Amino acid sequence: MASVETITTTQLILIAGCGGFILNMMNIWEDSKKPKAERIPKEFTWWVFFMFWPVAGAGLAWLYALDGSALRPLLAFSIGLSAPTTLQTMVAKAAAVAGPPSNSEP
Repeated sequence: MASVETITTTQLILIAGCGGFILNMMNIWEDSKKPKAERIPKEFTWWVFFMFWPVAGAGLAWLYALDGSALRPLLAFSIGLSAPTTLQTMVAKAAAVAGPPSNSEP
C-alpha cells in the first residue's frame, strides 16, 4: 500500500470521484426503503446526475490540487461526498452577489 506521501494527484482525484459515487449509492439505498409509489423515477435526468456527481467531486478535488492545497485521502473523499452541497452553496452565493437582473428599459 502506498504511503500518504506517495499518493498522486490522480489518485486523490479518483478518491474524490469515489466519494461522489458513494453519495449516489446512499441515495439509491435511501430511495429503496421508500414505498414503490414514493420512489424517484430513474429516468434520463436522474442518470445524468448519477454520472455528474462523481465527476463534479473529482473536478472539485482537481481544483483544490491546482490551488496548491494539501489534499489528503480523507479530505479528497469528503470533497467528492459533499460536492452537491458545495456547488449549491457556491451558486447561491454567486447569485446573491450578482443581484437581480437589471431592467434595461429606460
